[in-house]
Amino acid sequence: MKTFILCMLLLVNSSVFNRNSEIKTDKVSSLEVDKTQSKVTWHAEKPTGTHDGSINIYSGKLTFQDKKLLGGFILVDMQSLKVTDLTSPDKETLENNLKGDNFFDTGRYTVARFDITNVAYVDITDLRKVLITGTLTMHGVTKKISFKTGIQKNSGQEFVAVADASINRRDWNIATENFKYNAFISPVITLHILIKAA
Repeated sequence: MKTFILCMLLLVNSSVFNRNSEIKTDKVSSLEVDKTQSKVTWHAEKPTGTHDGSINIYSGKLTFQDKKLLGGFILVDMQSLKVTDLTSPDKETLENNLKGDNFFDTGRYTVARFDITNVAYVDITDLRKVLITGTLTMHGVTKKISFKTGIQKNSGQEFVAVADASINRRDWNIATENFKYNAFISPVITLHILIKAA
């Protein structure tokens, strides 16, 4: 009799454990970043003016729990760097300079990577406003950055978010070896990020 009761308890516990495992698994999901719909634009300043451009997303994945953004990563194709405020031949001249070893050295550091390490909801009543913290690996250097994000859509099947972030190029040893570039170009680069995932 005792053996029968023990077996029944083991079966019940096993059943509860399996159901709990299934419930936990069902709450976690992931979406692939759509590189054709996602976009990064940049803005830089210097004493004689400003420059604007774009960089393509290479790939990425975002993870969610109960439809809340949990983590993920995004890869950026540094060789796709473009200047959008100039025309030929100045456009190509600046692009080649930015891709060269004076700046981003994209032949050597072809991809930049951002890994989300924490997502904090600024207002628990409004899940569209979050503070994202993560590590940005670029030019062979990894640094922690944080920025506020506005989630425009999060249906479970589709995710859309926008963000503005500022980084200091000197933190990644970009354009620090050349005195002219280091002294006369603002170290701050402003990024506008649009991420779409499905």
